[in-house]
Formats: sequence, structure tokens, C-alpha cells
Amino acid sequence: MIRIVVALTVFAVFLCGLIIFRPFADDGDQIADRLGTPVEAEGAITSEEVTRAATPDITSIVDEALAATTPLTIEPETGLIDAPRRVDVPRPTTDDTRLSDMTNNVLAELGFAGVEPVTTNSQVLHQSTSEILAGIEAATGQRSVLQERDTLEAIVIAALRSGTSDEDIDAIVNDAAAAGTVAVPEILVTSDGRVDTHVLLNNIVVQAQIAAGGPAPVIPEVSPDEVDGMEVRIVQQATEAVQARFYTVQRGDSLGAISIKFFGSIEHFEAIFEANRGLLSSPDRIRVGQRLVIPQIDSV
Repeated sequence: MIRIVVALTVFAVFLCGLIIFRPFADDGDQIADRLGTPVEAEGAITSEEVTRAATPDITSIVDEALAATTPLTIEPETGLIDAPRRVDVPRPTTDDTRLSDMTNNVLAELGFAGVEPVTTNSQVLHQSTSEILAGIEAATGQRSVLQERDTLEAIVIAALRSGTSDEDIDAIVNDAAAAGTVAVPEILVTSDGRVDTHVLLNNIVVQAQIAAGGPAPVIPEVSPDEVDGMEVRIVQQATEAVQARFYTVQRGDSLGAISIKFFGSIEHFEAIFEANRGLLSSPDRIRVGQRLVIPQIDSV
């Protein structure tokens, strides 16, 4: 009997203590679902919500800043962000024909006095390929026919003979280049992947004037006030201060056009290319925004 009374007394004391102290523990209690997983009580204010109200969401701020400056693409399958990459524009097929040689042949075909045709690099390669195929045929008896393709030289000659306008020549040449049916000299490829027919036709006119006894183009005096993208700096070398010229490639520029802009003709395009070997893998690989060194002509 005494044991029962003691047990009931202890139980009563424990129950009273639980009732008295439970209000102070409510803030730390969590409600669990049927599986015992803690869930938030409806209407309860959590410490996480207090933190959100007191401090800005840094993640959202960064996301908004990135969205405002850099377009981001989210891969739908993985959910990962695909960072923007520098994408090279499609460019025409090129060969190593020198524009001056091609221009010379155009003038010779049009009958300019004193202008004799020359063998271009592409003609040499074509002849070499023909000889290789002939040797294979002689050894194996299998005949291979080298497919003939249009040449830029032939297109220009036909267009000039028919009196085609500059705008139509531009359309004809660029359509052929886009279709891959014609190869062009590397210095005619622009920063946006077109063929610079302005440089092509300009060089024909210049060489025609020289062939007719006219003067060669003079090197123009250019300044940053006259040429967009040009910059001049004074660079201190070991013994003296020298003037250094730079040019930021604009949309539609070709290496030939830049040479004409600074040197009056395409004659010194190789000097620009050599001065920027660390940046340009080939003359047709200029891109908008590239900062090129423009060498002084007297140092070439």
C-alpha cells in the first residue's frame, strides 16, 4: 500500500512539473509527421524567416546582376548553367592566292597593256594535284577526274566585262563564298565572315592606274580623330621614347581594309599580320574587338 502511494505521489509531481515548464519550451518544439519527420507548425515564425527579413538575399542579387550583364543558358536535362563562350563566325573557304597576283591576272585578261599573267599559288596546287592523279591512273588504271570549281578570278572578270555594279559583284561573290563554291584570299575575309569586295575592287583600280602609268598610293596621315578604333601611345624604350599605334578591329574590317586605312594599299598587310602573330593565327582570323599593333612603315 505504501509503495502505491509513493508511486502516485512521484507521478503527480512529474505531471505538475511538465505542466509548469512546457510554455518555456514551446519555441524549441517541433511537430513531427507520422514518419517522425519534423515539420513547421502552421502560422509559426521560424528563425529562417527572421533571417530572410533581416538580411537581403545575396544569391538573388548576384543572379540579377549576372542576368543584366551576361546571358546565361540553363541546360534543361542537367539544370547546369552553360556559361557563354566566344563563338567564331562561319568564314569563307580561303586559299593562299595572293590578292596582288589575282588582280594582275584580272587586268591581263581584260587586256591592259604591259600586264602579263602570273601563276598563282592555287594554280600551282591545282596542277600538282592533276599530276598526282595522272600518276595514280598510270599505276593502277583507275581514272580520277579532278573536279573543276569556280574561281574568284573568273567571277570578277566576267562581272567586269558585263558592267556589273559594285553592289551586284558584292552579292555574287558573297553568295558563291557562302555556298562554298569559291575560295578567296585570306586578307579579304572580314571580321563578320564576309568577303570584302570593296578591298578587292579597290586593289584592281589601284593596280590598273599604276599599269597605266599613274602614281602608287601614298601613305596617308591618320589620327585617332579620323579613324574610329585607333589609339596612339608613347612607349618608353631603352634609349628613346617611340610612338606606338594600336587599332581595335571594327565590324566589317578585313586585314586588307586595315592595311589600306593605314598604308594606302594592301601592300603592307603582311607587316600588320607579322606584328600581331601572337594574336592572329592567320590573316582571315581577325575578330571584332581585337586590339592590333599597327607598325610604322619605316620599320617594316
